[in-house]
Amino acid sequence: MDFKFSAIFSALLGALWGLPTWVEGEPSSGVIGRMDNVEIRVFREEDLTTRGQLSGDGTISMPLIGSVRIEGFTTDQAAAAITRKLADGYLVKPEVSVSIEARIRKTITVLGQAQRPGVFELPAHRQLSLVEAIGMAGGVTRIGNPKKISLKHLAGGGGKVETVNLTDITAGKGADIPLRDGDVVTIPESLF
Repeated sequence: MDFKFSAIFSALLGALWGLPTWVEGEPSSGVIGRMDNVEIRVFREEDLTTRGQLSGDGTISMPLIGSVRIEGFTTDQAAAAITRKLADGYLVKPEVSVSIEARIRKTITVLGQAQRPGVFELPAHRQLSLVEAIGMAGGVTRIGNPKKISLKHLAGGGGKVETVNLTDITAGKGADIPLRDGDVVTIPESLF
């Protein structure tokens, strides 16, 4: 099995089972997301170096200062917040750096009668709608049924499935639906 296929297969299984998908690489900067893995370094204070995954409430625990909320902060903002806490009675002029070691990808899955079914990453800074997701998958095939699309909400929806009429949405007769991490869109085949 080649690497590309196995990576797509793993991501698809993870999305279907609601498992997080990690994206690892070089340590990076940017906005820290919920459950990301971070590294916090304090210059000349190796014993304060902290590595780990943010907890569900967006915090990480550090020596001396305890739990620090950094979810939603840029790496520079997180470093500044930690610097302030360390300077408040612990260290003189601490120098802190924060980097993101691994991010959890937020994805949706489009299955069935789409031109290019697969797992698609949600944009980091905006909502993705059902119409956009189906567009990313190349649209509905000629034998697909756009009037009976099923949308399963895995995260926060308890696996609830709703039937959606894409034709009504694109005609302006219904509201587009914002998607959440883990949603599965299935386009059925038309019965002639």
